[in-house]
Amino acid sequence: MLTTTKTNYKLHLNQVSRRKISNRLKILNSPKVYIYDTPGVNLPMLESSDTVLKLAACGCVPTTVVGQIQTADYLLFWLNRKRQYKYAFLCGLAGPSNNIIEVLAYYARKRNLMLDGKPNVKDASDHFVRMFNDGEFGKIILEDL
Repeated sequence: MLTTTKTNYKLHLNQVSRRKISNRLKILNSPKVYIYDTPGVNLPMLESSDTVLKLAACGCVPTTVVGQIQTADYLLFWLNRKRQYKYAFLCGLAGPSNNIIEVLAYYARKRNLMLDGKPNVKDASDHFVRMFNDGEFGKIILEDL
C-alpha cells in the first residue's frame, strides 16, 4: 500500500525490506531432500576465476557470466586432467584432445550443428556442457579431494 505522506511511505518500505519470503521445494523423494528458494539473493564475491568456471560448468552461475565456449574449455581441461576420455568417443574424435574448438567442431559435424556450412561451435559448446551436467561423461567432481 503506497501512501502520499513521507512517513507512511518510509514505514512501508522498511516493512517490505524486512520480510523474508522463501519457498521450500522437494527435489528428491527417496530420501526426501528439500531446498529453499530465496528470492533476491545476489551472487557472492567469488574468489577466483576457477571457482566461477566450476560454478558455470555445474549450472550454478549462468554461462553468460563466463561464456559457453570458455565453460566447455574448462570442462575439457578437467576431463583430460581426470583421464575421463569418454567425451572423445561421444564427440566423434579418434582420441583425447586439448583443443576445445577441434572437439566442438567434430561434435557439431557429428550432430549436424551447422551454421552457413560451418560447424556451429557455440551450439556444440551448449551441448557439451549439457552432456557433462547430464552425466554422459561419467561421474566427475570438479574439486581436488
